[in-house]
Amino acid sequence: MKDKLFIPATKAYSDALSLTKEKHLYNVAGYICSYMADLYQYTGQRSEERRKVEDAVGFFKQAGNERSYAFALRDVAKTWAFDDSLSLALHYMLMADSVITNLRDSAEIGEIANGLGNIYDLMGDVEKSKACFFKCLNLNTMDQAPTYLALSDLYYNESHLDSARYYLEKAATPTSNSYTLIDCFYLGYLIEKEAGDTERALCLLEQYQEKKDSLYNEQMQVDIVDAEKRHDVVTVVQENRELVVEKRFLLAFAVIICLLLVVGYQMRDKKRLLEINQRQKFLEEEKRRHKKLKTELEDRLQELTAEMERKAATHEDTSEYKKEIIALRFEKLKQSSLFKAIKEQCRKVELNIEQKLSEEDWKDLIRLINSLFPNTSAFMKENTLGLTKTEIKVCYLSFFNLRLSEEAILLGVSSDSANKFRSRTRQKLCPDQKGGDINEFILQKGW
Repeated sequence: MKDKLFIPATKAYSDALSLTKEKHLYNVAGYICSYMADLYQYTGQRSEERRKVEDAVGFFKQAGNERSYAFALRDVAKTWAFDDSLSLALHYMLMADSVITNLRDSAEIGEIANGLGNIYDLMGDVEKSKACFFKCLNLNTMDQAPTYLALSDLYYNESHLDSARYYLEKAATPTSNSYTLIDCFYLGYLIEKEAGDTERALCLLEQYQEKKDSLYNEQMQVDIVDAEKRHDVVTVVQENRELVVEKRFLLAFAVIICLLLVVGYQMRDKKRLLEINQRQKFLEEEKRRHKKLKTELEDRLQELTAEMERKAATHEDTSEYKKEIIALRFEKLKQSSLFKAIKEQCRKVELNIEQKLSEEDWKDLIRLINSLFPNTSAFMKENTLGLTKTEIKVCYLSFFNLRLSEEAILLGVSSDSANKFRSRTRQKLCPDQKGGDINEFILQKGW
């Protein structure tokens, strides 16, 4: 991320956003939030990306920019879809569809219809997905390749290979999406493999790999050229500054020499000549001293830079190490007999029989979590957030990644009550985040 200058970019955008809010330039603020969301998308910070897109939604709505408001709603839907929250994704996408329909722009209505089709596909509603994709093709005739590819994939999943081939051939048109052509080769490989044409499938797979490597190399080359341009600009600026300083120094030095020569010529005094020589020596010593000091400063700067890079690398390694340890502890939890027993208890639901955990079961569960994640015990004992007993139980159950219905069984309450307990607990732990995992917040306190 160094080459992408993430930190300077976010700082610049934050400063610009503050200024636009002060000036009530809500439309500009919306675009800035969209750009910041793109930065967070690049770094994989999904919650921050969603937060910024939601901010953009609010600003575009205040500015009365209906078009940008609709597409910002679509971007919010995408973030929820990537987090498998498909009901929320559908909600925001339907809002976007309602807004864009009022604008009566067929191409843009088609773009939103494409997004709806993708969400219905993820939800398994094939017929609605097809209807949305065909609507997109009818309304948006500019870039149809991605939509034809999506239709081909739907028919492939239904084992309708002839239809899948037909729409895959339709997808072989110029497109602004550089990934569509690559995905066409891979889907073609899957279709021919399913049809039993091994030779054709192998040929398509080889083309897919070749195009994929080519795209990767092009992206890498763009980053390299961009980095070289930035390096060249910095080098030119530094060289220009050095030349200006050198010219000024030489000019000053030449003026002094000329003055000294004039004085020596006029006075023809040995004492004056001696003073001139002494001044010349002094200037030379100063030049050498400054040169030596400059060299020492450059060496020190290189040492500090190397030390900072080493510390940054060490910090990165430590972070990865912590992630691996946490993952191993979760795996150990899944292998425990208590974990398996709880999962089995949730699976075998018997009507009219209370199946909540006993006090002894709770003690065993808490003891197991505390042994695997020691900071959890300290966090619960301090209880600085004022969690109730039930909310503390919800915290411990969060490590088992249970569904809401399973959690309700173990707590001995209804699903609605379990949902309220979970929402209140999440609100106390991480009020500024939406949809965050409860155990993730606890683990952030240390491990």
